[in-house]
Amino acid sequence: MSSCRQEAIIERPPEDVWALLGDPQRHPEWWPRVVEVRGQRFERGDSYAQVTKVPLGRQETTFIVDERDELGAIRMRCVETGMYADWRLTEAQASTFLDVEMGMDPQGIGNRLFDAAAGRLYFRRWLQQSIEGLKAAAERPE
Repeated sequence: MSSCRQEAIIERPPEDVWALLGDPQRHPEWWPRVVEVRGQRFERGDSYAQVTKVPLGRQETTFIVDERDELGAIRMRCVETGMYADWRLTEAQASTFLDVEMGMDPQGIGNRLFDAAAGRLYFRRWLQQSIEGLKAAAERPE
């Protein structure tokens, strides 16, 4: 099981960051590789479809919201692959402190092989790109 963690400061208040992070339908605006999100509700226990850009095209997977604490945390998990993202926000004066863990609890032999061979590097890069994308979207002038 691979995982990586990173912290960052975003120069916007938590409610601005949460507006992008807490609503999965807004993830395509900033999250690299996420092309589309389809769902009606995004509360704890709800599932939704996510379309992600992959090397050979696009892949649609089912995600479950494992945890959602308004303005504080959201954790999503892919049912098919075991990929997960756990985002935590804390107010830091007029900014937002971000603590994120991404990784995979691989489901199936193909995902186990991928995780063993490249998972750590893959998730480290995707996490860095994800934080940069969220930061750029949140700090963009209105």
